[in-house]
This record gives sequence, C-alpha cells and structure tokens, in this order.
Amino acid sequence: MVFVQWIEKTGAPTLSLENAKVEQFGDTYQISFTIKQTQKGDVLKLNVPVAFVTNKETQLEVFELTDKETKLSFTTKNEPLKILVDPQFDVFRNLDPREIPAALTTAYGSENSLIVLPSKSKNDYQLYEDFANQWIKGSEDKFQILTENEIDNLPSDKAIWILGNTKFQSLVNNSLKQFNSEIQKDSIKLDSKSFPNTGNSFIASIKNPNNLNNVILYLSIANKNAIDGLVRKLPHYGKYSYLGFEGDEPTNIAKGQWAVINSPLVKSLSTRSEKAEPEFKQREALAKLAPVFSSKRMMEHITFLASDKMKGRELGSSELDSAANYIAEKFIEYGLEPGSDDGTYFQIFEKAFHGKGNLNLKNIIGIIPGTNPNLKEAVVVSAHYDHLGLGWPDVRKGNENKIHNGADDNASGVSVILELAEVLGKSLKPARTIIFIAFTGEEAGLVGSRYFIENHKTFPADKIFANLNFDTVGRLEGKKILILNGNTAREWKFIFMGTEYTTGVSSEIITQELDASDQVAFIEEGIPAVQFFSGPNEDYHKPTDTIEKIDLDGLVKVATVGRETLVYLADREDKMEFTGDNTKDKNKKTKESENEKPKEGRKVSTGTMPDFAYQGEGVKVAAVSEDSPGANAGLQIGDIIKKVNGKECKTLKEYSDMLKEHQPGDEITLTVERNEKVEEVKLVLAER
Repeated sequence: MVFVQWIEKTGAPTLSLENAKVEQFGDTYQISFTIKQTQKGDVLKLNVPVAFVTNKETQLEVFELTDKETKLSFTTKNEPLKILVDPQFDVFRNLDPREIPAALTTAYGSENSLIVLPSKSKNDYQLYEDFANQWIKGSEDKFQILTENEIDNLPSDKAIWILGNTKFQSLVNNSLKQFNSEIQKDSIKLDSKSFPNTGNSFIASIKNPNNLNNVILYLSIANKNAIDGLVRKLPHYGKYSYLGFEGDEPTNIAKGQWAVINSPLVKSLSTRSEKAEPEFKQREALAKLAPVFSSKRMMEHITFLASDKMKGRELGSSELDSAANYIAEKFIEYGLEPGSDDGTYFQIFEKAFHGKGNLNLKNIIGIIPGTNPNLKEAVVVSAHYDHLGLGWPDVRKGNENKIHNGADDNASGVSVILELAEVLGKSLKPARTIIFIAFTGEEAGLVGSRYFIENHKTFPADKIFANLNFDTVGRLEGKKILILNGNTAREWKFIFMGTEYTTGVSSEIITQELDASDQVAFIEEGIPAVQFFSGPNEDYHKPTDTIEKIDLDGLVKVATVGRETLVYLADREDKMEFTGDNTKDKNKKTKESENEKPKEGRKVSTGTMPDFAYQGEGVKVAAVSEDSPGANAGLQIGDIIKKVNGKECKTLKEYSDMLKEHQPGDEITLTVERNEKVEEVKLVLAER
C-alpha cells in the first residue's frame, strides 16, 4: 500500500506543524504536537522523522501519519528546547519556500526581472550600467533597468538585481544579517567570513520579503575589467546563495548556500532554544569502495619516524640518518628510480651551522620518469623528515632536553608522500617526470630544499614545473585541508575546486604570503608551489606532538587530494605562470646564506592561534590557550587583531614579524575588532 500510493496517486504531501507545547509532570516532560497534511489531493500514508532537541541530546523518532491531521506526543526526561519535523528532508514532499535557501538560479530563470542601478550622479553608475547591458544582451525583453531614483518600492512579482550601493542597501543587509552576513563599508561578510572589497566582486541572494518565491540579488563589482569574466562565469554558479570573486579574471574565492532558517516545521519549546541546534549521527553510505590509500601503512611510517627511539630526528644525528635510510628503502621498494645526479637516492652535502659545526646532510630523491619528452619540467612532491631532536634549533621554555617526536611535524607529511609513492610508483605513467623528495634541514632554515634548488643538475630551478609540499598534515580532524601559498599561480584555485568535486574532500586556498615550509624555496625561484596543511595546533614544536594524536582518516583525505592534484599536474601540458611575490624571499635567502645560522623564530608567545583561512585585513584569533597571556588579557575567539602598539598589521606575516621585535615580559597593546567594535587590549608576552 505504501509503495502503490506513489504510483497510483498524484501530487506530493505538504506538511505543517501545529500546536506544539510542553507539559512537565515531575521529572518528565511531555511534548504534544500536531502534524497536518495540507495538500489538496489525497491523504498519503507517511513515516515522518521528528527530532526533539533537549538540553542534553537530540532524540530522533519516526511517526506514522495516516490522516489529514495526526495528534502526537513524545515523552522525555530531558528538558525540550526545540522540535523539528523531517529535519534532514527524508520525506518526499512539497517544501515551503522558507525551507529553500535563496539561490542565484531563481533570478537567472525569471521571465521578468528588474535591474536597479545607482543614481547617475554616483561614480560607479557607468560601471554597473555596462554590466547590466552585457548581462541582458539577447534577453532585453525580460529585463527592465531603472536607477534608484526612479523607484520607491521594490516589486514582489519580479526577480530583482540591485547593483552597487543604492538606497536599498539596508533592506539587503537586514536579510543578510540572519545568515551572519553584512555589506560593510570596506568589506563584505558572507557566512561569518569577511572579505575586503578592494579588488573583489561579490553577489548575494536573499528572499524578497514580500514574495518568498522571488529573490533579490545584490552585486558589487571590483572594477570594469572584471565585468566580462563575471558575465561569462556567473551562469555556472546558479545553485549558490552567494559568491565572491577576486581580481580582473575574476577567480572564485567564496561560494556557499545559506542555512535554512524560519522553517514552519521547526518550533521553539523554550526561551533557551535560540542556539539549540540538532546533532545527528553521521549516516553510513549504502555502499563503500575500498580506500585507495591505507591509513595503516601511513601510521606504520609515522610510528617508526616519531618513536622515542628516533629521539626527534635532530639534524646531524645518527637517528636522522636512520630515518633517511628508511625512506630510501621505501623508495626502492615502491619502484621509484634513483633521483640524485650521481645515480643514487641520496643528495649528500655539507653545511656549517652556528654552534653545531659542519654537518653532513642528505636529501632523499626518487623519481617516476615522464613519458613525454616534450614536457621537460618535473613536478616535485616533497616533505621534510628532520625535526627538533631534544630541542634544536627551536625549543620552548621548559622543554629543553626533552624528545620532540614530531609526529605531525613532519612524520605525517613523510607518510603521505611515501603512500603516494607506494600507490603510484609502479603503475603511473605520467607525461611529466615526478620527483619525490624527503628534505633535510627544514627546521634549520629550509636548508635541504634550498640546496636541491641551487645544486641539482638534472632538474635545476628552470626545469621544475610546480611543487606540492606536505608539512604538518596529521591533525585534520574534520576540518578543510588548508592550501598555503595559493597565490603563487592563479590555477591553484581551480585545481583544488576540481579536487573537491572529484574526491568530496574540502580544501581552502590560503593566499596570504607565509614563511611556512619547504615550498618557500621554490617560491623564491619563481616556481608555483603550495603546502598541504591540516592547521595549527597547540603541540607545534613541543614534546607533546606525539603519535596517538594523529588523525588517520584525515591522512587518507590528504593523500586522496594529493594524488588528484599530482596526477593532474603530471599530465598538464600548459605552463602555470608564477603569480606570487618572491622578492622578499630572495632577499631573506641571501641573508641567511651569508649568516649560516639556523632560522630563528620569535621567542615570545601570546597563547593564541590564528585563523589561517581568514582573508580580511588583520589576524583573526582561532583559539586561546588557558592561562596564557592572551587569555589573561581577555582575548577571545573571533577577535581580529588590527594593530600592535598602534602599528597596523594587515597580514599574519606582518603580525609575526612585529612579535619578533619583542622579548618575554614586554607589554604590548593590541587593537582588536570585536563584534564590530574596536577595543584595546594590553598583553604581557610570555616566553615560547
């Protein structure tokens, strides 16, 4: 009967939730409510899931509906806060407009649209008129174009485009604020993330408050050069609620769909329900393919490299030599050919270090030869295998002479490139040569990667196509993979958009210039290079960076995205133009080369971690350690640090450089933006 009704009856059910209330009997709560089928056609037999959010958990129950109106009840020992009917949209039914996020495609498909331009007296009038004329070309009969001075109220029966800053901005902002979004003076906030207006274009959709079946689109354009690209690209992003684009091309930097709010099938049961959100158990897929990559194999590599027996893999130690031999043996086992100029797997060199004397160092290099002789530039896949040993050259106060195991930094990265070598070494026939390198001396100032770039004769800098560097990738824990230095080629954004579609693993391009890891040695030579990074954590360069904290599922995700990226680059014929800034890095390299001292980071700590994904000006606080200088000063998660001692810091690098100028015990004044207000915080720096 349940199955037959979908064949023999027409239409779909429409549900409403009514008369929801709570009664307390002793320590028990009874929730009574009514679910109605309000469609005009036949009543259908339905099994409808209902979620009850309580002060302790989300309880999910399934109720059978057989009548137009079904009175139901549910009893719980926990205080009810909210009720949600069909919260995960399991039931085939007609959706209420409030359950459908505003999307660009609603406007794209409209037969009747109004475009509202700024007044002709405004500087950007011509810019938006040019866009409007290009957008409607060939469909002029579907559009009406007016300036803001020619209209007092927005109609409800049309799709509306509001271009630029007009008198209707407050109406748009009132709707955007429901989604923690807002058009601001110098920036726009979309789904909690802020983006500067300079150089960027944005489009956001909201429901028309007078007709929820129609939408209003707000569009801001960075400059005239972006118009052609926006007209060409916007039609391909119809499913999204909002978009952000960077530069003249323009390149997508933000996209998303609004959350469903104000659903008529959701009712609050308590005054404390405002922030009560349901928590559902993750559903298992009906079928699963065996993973290409093995977390067990990767964990075996990490267990060996980060064991106490390896004493932290300090530069110049016998333990680091053991790690090098281990990696070389795996390269041989996995079918990689020797990659050094002398026909071995080791690129051996000597370097003097302040306080250490002359040390014998070695990079481990293996290759998968390319099959296309016309593609002479190779793709480099890298990870550094050294760490801090007992605390050299970067040790925090109190951690002297303790083993720094370096499980995440960077046994995790080595495990990923070994897994890629295992999976691809004997089967892949790439057009370009792929070079696998385990670098030494990263912790002492990118020593191994810089030596490779400057001294490898077969593949000097001008024969390197791109670099994929894996460093500190073992603590993903459900977050997006961060792709650092994504500004070094415009193609990176498109490449990682593609990997998200093909793998389902989310990544986020970080375009800030960061002195992060071995990819910097390639950037210094004008080579497109990125670092895969799972994000900052409190165990960085501490003895607490240990094996048991590694996220195995996350390693598989990193390897999966790494493989997709690597295979694409290895077969790509077109060159990727370098778009980064390598001037500062080259100057820094020359300075360090003359000095021959290991890199020295800042020696002070605020006890906070930055949000690497934040793209606005300043440094956004992602975490504050307990009983730290930041916590004692009252810094909060979400604060945006704008100035240090009155001096602007627009980027994380500028902020880090400013802190390097100070000593433990110094008091500094931070100017922070908090909830759109500016405050000053005095903070006493601690020793790292």
